[in-house]
Amino acid sequence: MKNLRLTFGVAALAIGSFAAFSFAPVSSSTKAALVEFYQNPDGTRGEQVSGSSDCMNESSVICSQEWDTATNKPTGRHINYYPRP
Repeated sequence: MKNLRLTFGVAALAIGSFAAFSFAPVSSSTKAALVEFYQNPDGTRGEQVSGSSDCMNESSVICSQEWDTATNKPTGRHINYYPRP
């Protein structure tokens, strides 16, 4: 009977610990950092847009767009088009 109580105690402790860490809030360092950058003509990320972009949205060539800095890939949102003054 003592062994059974010990087994249930250890199991309850393990399940409780797992549940506590499973529902813990995610730290801010693991959240995606979405930043708008100008896009170079070859499609790579250029300099960061400070304030609003200088793009005029008058063509089909991407001037600036939002990038996920964790993956270093564009998100496909907040796209602005050339020309740029």
